[in-house]
Amino acid sequence: MDEPQQAESAAGTAAMFEWVTVTHLVIVALCAVGAIAIIVVGRRLLRRRIESQRELEERNPADDEPRG
Repeated sequence: MDEPQQAESAAGTAAMFEWVTVTHLVIVALCAVGAIAIIVVGRRLLRRRIESQRELEERNPADDEPRG
């Protein structure tokens, strides 16, 4: 009679689902690393945009003096 193994205690149940816990922790860690990477790339893009906008303003200064 091949009956599936049943957990005899809470520790046995925890041991059976250990792979699920580890998998979820790995997924959470990967998401955290991805979020940090997105923040870093976003900061770089923002810095690049600000620098290019300053360069554009230096090349073409706004005419503050009225003409006429």
